[in-house]
Formats: sequence, C-alpha cells, structure tokens
Amino acid sequence: MIGTYEIIYDDLFGIAQRVKGIDSDYFIVRNYKTRGFEVHARGQRGSSLALCLPFEHLDARSVEHVLKTRAERHSILLAQMEEENEKLTRAEIGKVLKNAEYTYESILSKEGV
Repeated sequence: MIGTYEIIYDDLFGIAQRVKGIDSDYFIVRNYKTRGFEVHARGQRGSSLALCLPFEHLDARSVEHVLKTRAERHSILLAQMEEENEKLTRAEIGKVLKNAEYTYESILSKEGV
C-alpha cells in the first residue's frame, strides 16, 4: 500500500464516472485507514471531503446516496431527520409509559394481596 488514499478513476460498475456525472468536481477516494470510500469535491473550500459512503463496495447505492445528500436537498434532509427523531421520541415515550403502567399495576396487585 502506498499512502493512505487511492483515487478511484474507474470501477467495475462505472460508479466513479456516474458520481462525476452528478458534479464534475466530485471524485471517489478509497481510504485505506478507515477501509471505506469517500466522495471529495475539488472546488470545496477547506477540506475536499464531501461525504463518506456507508457501503463496503461501490455500487448503485453509492450513486443514490450521493444524490440524496446533495446540498440542494438540505432542507428536505433536515425535515426527514426531524420527522424521524419525532417518531423515535414518541416510541421512547410510549415505552416509558408502558413500563410505568406495568410498574403501577404491579404495585397495586401487591397491595391488594
């Protein structure tokens, strides 16, 4: 291994080229330290890292993930995250209430004995 990163110019499914088709500044890097793939943007200020792909291999999911996480969609993504957090909060509250109800019934049944 030479270095920590390898730029992926071409791959079996043409994912690198499809990602470049989304934005010509994008390029894919294999990070040997994290054993993952990253999408970088040449025109980005500071670090060129745009996002880390959550998949072990480059495939169609990678392209979909890049499209889904584009900056133009940030308001949609934030709304989806808030909605998901609200669902999780409601589910957690439901569990706490169910546990409290069970505990209360348990206490009442012991007092009645």
